[in-house]
Amino acid sequence: MPLFRMVYTTVYSFVFLAVIPYLCFSFPMPELGAEIKTAAREGDPAAQYQLARMYFEGVTVERDVDKAMEWAAKAADQGQREAQFTLGLMYLGGKGVAQDTQKGIALVRAAAEQDMPRAQAVMALAYAQGEGVEKDTGKLVQWLKRAAHNEDAPSQYNLAVLYLAGQFVKRDVQQGKELLIRSADHNFLEAQVALGEVFLSGIAGKPDRVQACKWFAIAGSQGHPRANQLLMLVTKEMTKDEMNEAADQANAWIGARR
Repeated sequence: MPLFRMVYTTVYSFVFLAVIPYLCFSFPMPELGAEIKTAAREGDPAAQYQLARMYFEGVTVERDVDKAMEWAAKAADQGQREAQFTLGLMYLGGKGVAQDTQKGIALVRAAAEQDMPRAQAVMALAYAQGEGVEKDTGKLVQWLKRAAHNEDAPSQYNLAVLYLAGQFVKRDVQQGKELLIRSADHNFLEAQVALGEVFLSGIAGKPDRVQACKWFAIAGSQGHPRANQLLMLVTKEMTKDEMNEAADQANAWIGARR
């Protein structure tokens, strides 16, 4: 089997593993200050969410999940989208609260409707898996498009896979390639590997081993095991000049993002 055909077959695996990390919630450490508590008590939703994070992490206050939930709920009731999203994930996963899928989806949807990309990605996942909603491929694609438009890299990757495979959408290789480029430029490793495979296969134009090698090298330099395997395979068919050009392009891409 030709190399390009062998390595490209994996692109057509439609998975949502890319958005699974969104189901693991956390409250990042906030900047501290007594003014946060004052503003929260005066009804500021952003401060209420920060105070919820403080109680959840036990920062300057004794850790208290109940109070964290109370303040997060206050913020969510006022439309604070981070609070809506975090509470939604907690209800979906039953973390710190009794699991309530319907309530969780409602909260995540509220955040998604406010153009929160991560929430939009979770809504796509929900419609793909039938989590709290009926499975609906049309709405799956709708939410993926919204999240991809808002530069959510995993959603750009997943939507690209659909376009490349012609699954749930009309097959559009160029659109799939463009989405992979956007996702790869956000440093999403799976997109970088898939983009390398697209260049190697030539399905979106003439095969380009230099571009394929570049993207495999970028992903491989960050520890992606399959990228390194593909890199070893493709370099066997490249000239020294091609390998040098690919290395220069990969180093330039990496250097520009440091």
